[in-house]
Amino acid sequence: MADTLMFGTEMANLSALEGLNFKIPSYQRPYVWGQEEISKLLSDFYKSFKTASTEPYFVGTILTKRNGQELDLIDGQQRFTTLWMIAYVFKKMGINSKLSFFLEDVKKQLRLGFEIRTEVARYLGQLLGHDQGGLAISSHEIEQLPYLSNVAEGLATIENLIQQMDRTDLPAFGSYIYQKICFVKNETPEHTNLNKLFSTINSSGVQLEQSDIVKASLLKIIGQEKVLYSKIWEACQNMNNFFERNARSVFPESNWAAINLSKYKVFDPAVFWYKAGTEVATNDDQFSLDNILNNNTKVYQPTKTGAEVQTSEEIYCRSIMSFSQLLLHTYRLHLHLEGKSDFSGTFHANRLIEVFSAMANRNDPAEIKRFFYRLWDVRFVFDKYVIKWISDLDQKSEHLELVNINRNTESYYTRTNYVSAASLMLQSVLYFTGDYLRQFWLTPFLGFLLSKKEDNLEANGPEVLSALERIDNQLSLCKNLPDKDASFLLLTADLEADFDFQTYLNESKGTSFQHYWFQKLEYVLWKRWANPNDGKFQSYRITSRNSVEHIYPQQPNTPSKIEDNLLHSFGNLVLLNVSQNSEYSNKEVNVKQQEFKNKLLTYDTLKSYYIFKGKTWLAADIESHQDEMIKYLVTHYQN
Repeated sequence: MADTLMFGTEMANLSALEGLNFKIPSYQRPYVWGQEEISKLLSDFYKSFKTASTEPYFVGTILTKRNGQELDLIDGQQRFTTLWMIAYVFKKMGINSKLSFFLEDVKKQLRLGFEIRTEVARYLGQLLGHDQGGLAISSHEIEQLPYLSNVAEGLATIENLIQQMDRTDLPAFGSYIYQKICFVKNETPEHTNLNKLFSTINSSGVQLEQSDIVKASLLKIIGQEKVLYSKIWEACQNMNNFFERNARSVFPESNWAAINLSKYKVFDPAVFWYKAGTEVATNDDQFSLDNILNNNTKVYQPTKTGAEVQTSEEIYCRSIMSFSQLLLHTYRLHLHLEGKSDFSGTFHANRLIEVFSAMANRNDPAEIKRFFYRLWDVRFVFDKYVIKWISDLDQKSEHLELVNINRNTESYYTRTNYVSAASLMLQSVLYFTGDYLRQFWLTPFLGFLLSKKEDNLEANGPEVLSALERIDNQLSLCKNLPDKDASFLLLTADLEADFDFQTYLNESKGTSFQHYWFQKLEYVLWKRWANPNDGKFQSYRITSRNSVEHIYPQQPNTPSKIEDNLLHSFGNLVLLNVSQNSEYSNKEVNVKQQEFKNKLLTYDTLKSYYIFKGKTWLAADIESHQDEMIKYLVTHYQN
């Protein structure tokens, strides 16, 4: 019998790694995390710190291989590198916490090394003040090398996120990350074939999700028709495909020439047919956990005819949320429609089994069937009315879009992006400024859409926009209720406004201003734009921005300087992405103005347009601009 290779496994936090150094091996890809991934991780840490600071928070696993005095990181390096970057930003900002111990070992060597990307190691060492022996990384190198620029942009993202947090929390928050953020640390046996292991990690298919366990527990209670309800679930599950494509694949025996899913269609088992051969086993074993575990590597791949490939695949999409997140929103709507209270505790996909256990414990097959039908309805309206990431294969990029779906004469579907849709712009504001992991605005928005599903409203129509603006306005002015509570209450009542945004925006907060108000203003300015034929305006999109820029520089080259209260006022600030902020840096106003006007494609921000259309930018100009911007916001709320 061959010797069994045993993996060393232990639970660890950052404080347990003090005596260890890690290296990113040559076969690992460079650091690629962007704002979305970083924001999700850091905001989740902060929410857990605020709600359960004494409890450990698990972030997954890392897989390592002993290599002399170091451990090679075989899997988990993106998250691990981000943790190092968070620790550095805490140190840079002068936040006193134990988290800084994670940056270096006792010999002042970097905790994290790189086998082949020595520029990254030099850059990280340079950040900590290590002597680079004349090989310091220049700003030009950072801009030219993606694996450096990604790290630099990630650091800027982290710093801007931390600046939005309560400053008094930060020392304790840093210690929380150092001591309470935990992961499973696996160490491979000495003679493991790393090439085979790494290949297996990257090609092993879909891991078991909590949603699979929830599905099994609910189907077990239904009794008869388990397979039918399983098919409803499958049609909704693949969030990175259009609902109509999912339904065609799951119910291939249906008469699709007679079904038009560009308009609402209630689920009807007499209409949506699946292959009879798929309902071979109907006993409980088919839906047991063992069955799911033994089949969890099957990846859903919709099958299409040649005609459908030609007419229905011109657009590829990616959802703004996972299926587990959609299930939580759907369950909240289900509870509301059942006359029940919202589920208790935090809204998090990691709690999916716990949250759904309440419905499973009620052991009511009729209720569970109603939930499955509502899941179908929610998935339909989500697909039709909610923004999604759309790929531009020519530009090798993706953008948030609102997609119009039409059925052609051959019973297939074509998709086009709505042009200049206000709903797209406002949803973009909510997506980029809200909680990436929760998107609480979606609960009341989906609730409204469910109530109107039979009306087949246009996604860019006035009724949908009016509902979305009501939700946004009320959530933004309600600060005494947690977002989760406020969003559920909006299903049945208006919220009480308790936040005076005019007073807030007239304060001098600098980089501490909530990013929401900059992005909300962009939407308001976009709606009132005087020249819709302006080419730069037509190309404008509300995008991810997380870097606050002072238009009048904080350290001007000229002797004259404005007072600090104006320097850090809302009027003197714009919200840019990291690269745009780097372009302007600490340049004089006239230089920034000329660079802004020289850009041919679109505007950095619409607020910048209002700033740079004047000839001067002095104290009186800043005050006048601030008053004008706040007035536009007031008018929007009043309307």
